[in-house]
Amino acid sequence: MKFQKSVCLCVALLVSGSIAWPSNSLFGSSGDSPATAAYIYWTTRTGSVGRATINGTGVNDSFIKSTTGGKMAGAGLAVNHQYLYWTSANGGTATTILRANLNGSGVNKNFITGAHNPCGVTVNSSYIYWAGDVGSAIGRAKLDGSDVNHNFIETGTGVCGVVVTSSHIYWANYQTNWIGRANLDGSDVNQDFIPTIGAAAVAIEGAYIYWPTNDGTAIGRAKLDGSDVNQDFITGLKGQVAFLAVDSQYIYWADWGNRGTGTTIGRAKLNGSGVNQSFIKGTLGGFGIAVTGGSP
Repeated sequence: MKFQKSVCLCVALLVSGSIAWPSNSLFGSSGDSPATAAYIYWTTRTGSVGRATINGTGVNDSFIKSTTGGKMAGAGLAVNHQYLYWTSANGGTATTILRANLNGSGVNKNFITGAHNPCGVTVNSSYIYWAGDVGSAIGRAKLDGSDVNHNFIETGTGVCGVVVTSSHIYWANYQTNWIGRANLDGSDVNQDFIPTIGAAAVAIEGAYIYWPTNDGTAIGRAKLDGSDVNQDFITGLKGQVAFLAVDSQYIYWADWGNRGTGTTIGRAKLNGSGVNQSFIKGTLGGFGIAVTGGSP
């Protein structure tokens, strides 16, 4: 996979209980019943999916064991009220999106096939979306894997991160240094919506969109209408942060390090304060990340 100096992974997830879902959450206003506990999920350099509780306890770096036989891998991940979906990005040659039950069972390694190194992935109440950085488009399919369209929105190469709201779809292109935007039906495409410094991912909470920037040592922020751009919203991050996740209180990121040598997941408040670069320790090259009730 051709993502700057590293393999590309990304994640998105869900949870439940009596959580008040934000208006741009993975479920929108569909009324889907959330799961029973809040979790942070991440992907590792060996192709496994890790999980911990929202307070950082119960760390399991192999919640779903490697689907690549331990070989270097990248994966975007998303969760709805029934399933976990993730991509098989691996050195630029991957073609599949996988699916499993929320308890980690029932892994289907070929849920969607024919993608072009699928990297970032996200879901709403009707569709799953993915971006392939060696392809040139964002793909879309129904949540059951039907009606696959690998060329839903033409974007050019270099796109990994993708996220949706109730009205728009956003994506990050690390080659052009822009975040793009289109209507949720794929119309009114704007490839140059928000400038970045090599962003490969996007996450949304409330009125703001966030992205990792400056070789993964900072996090940028802007309003959803593209105004108030701040490339240095959070600075001084260690390692190479490629993807991040947000919920109603915090921003989370995984320290990828030098091609998978990172071992921590960081966290900060949504206003950028309270930065904790070692919120979770002991990860194996965490890269993609998502949090229950938030966005990838």
